[in-house]
Amino acid sequence: MPAEDGPAATPSRTADRRLLTDGSFLRLWLSGSLAGVLRWLELLAISIFVLERTGSPFLVALLAFLRMAPLFLCGIPAGALADRYDRRRLLIIGLVVLALASAVLAALAGSGRIELWQIALGTFLNGVFWSSEFPVRRTMLGEIAGAERLSRAMALESATNNATRMVGPALGGVLIGTIGLYGVYLVAAVLYAICALLIVRLAYRSASARAAPASFRAMLWEGWRFTRSRRVIVGALAVTVIVNLWGFAYITMVPVIGERALALSPAMIGLLMATEGLGALIGALLVARFGRPGRYTQIYLGSSLIFLLGVLAFGLSRSFALSLALLLLSGIGIAGFSVMQSTIFFLAAPAAVRSRVMGLLTVSIGAGPIGMLHVGLLADWLGAANAVALIAAEGLIALALVALLWPELRRGVELVPDEPQPLPGATSSRTAMPSSSGDGAG
Repeated sequence: MPAEDGPAATPSRTADRRLLTDGSFLRLWLSGSLAGVLRWLELLAISIFVLERTGSPFLVALLAFLRMAPLFLCGIPAGALADRYDRRRLLIIGLVVLALASAVLAALAGSGRIELWQIALGTFLNGVFWSSEFPVRRTMLGEIAGAERLSRAMALESATNNATRMVGPALGGVLIGTIGLYGVYLVAAVLYAICALLIVRLAYRSASARAAPASFRAMLWEGWRFTRSRRVIVGALAVTVIVNLWGFAYITMVPVIGERALALSPAMIGLLMATEGLGALIGALLVARFGRPGRYTQIYLGSSLIFLLGVLAFGLSRSFALSLALLLLSGIGIAGFSVMQSTIFFLAAPAAVRSRVMGLLTVSIGAGPIGMLHVGLLADWLGAANAVALIAAEGLIALALVALLWPELRRGVELVPDEPQPLPGATSSRTAMPSSSGDGAG
């Protein structure tokens, strides 16, 4: 929460200092940062490798689809697992599996025997781990930060994610150009192992742990029933689908627009793409400073509007300078959307069902691959710039409908979770927030 003038500001500033010096928070944040760098590093390096080997843009797009498809397929089951079992152990298992898989792929690449199906399998496995980001690691991060520091914790997380979008591709390009695919997977194996070691020493206890776990099916139904009962959650999920389906897909057309509509060199296209990340970093800092309770849904809806308007104007722009300014504005919108997305879902759901609600959020994010196919088909028909403008216009219409159907999003509401009633035969728990201080075995 932002600091206020006078004596009331002291607790907020103290909370900020405690967040930045909290060993558990820093371990979890650092592991996520390293995993984020690897995600973007591998995405670029593998795309370059596959394009050079096959010459097929379709196969490159297919691998990107395989990386994102698990968000839609695995989001809900990942949420139920995270509410049933200890999140810390689930995170460690996922990181160890990725480290081992990367080591195997490094050995295959080093021996020259790696095949495309093996790369595809590794990409899909990485996507499965990515699908646990919100119900597992992001939920842990919020619980360790606590409600008082949640907004700033998520702003820091958003700023870091946007930094990894700049660092990862740059490092991936260097590795694939110097050492090759072997070096990419070797670095991935080492860094995933470091992430796992960081989490092993993390002091954390799941707030949603159950004394007698309910059946997996009952837990899925309980989470869905609770979500349907909270209008603000359903409305926020609708906004997430809209932004991912009609907004984020534009990024796949930026290189095409840069080359064909703006006549830019590859280096200038890279600068164009990096501008959005800079805007997102600025936006995250602004949200951390000025975001206030009771206005989170307004920031969420307003930032989505700014983002889609920026994308629409970018599709219509034929000036490099104007395009830079518009992508900077879009990045600011993305930041407000991303920070408030995690904050709203965390605060609106009680600990007992929080990971399952986060799983539904992951499924909503999984609308992104459909948007990529949509803008690709439109680009073949209308051209890349017109396609981007059209999908943004579609998104703005859908966003206006959501604002009408869910007026609480535009009015702003206090997000206080209601504890869900347990299903017959299900055991609910009301446990305290986990300790957020100190390191050591959890």
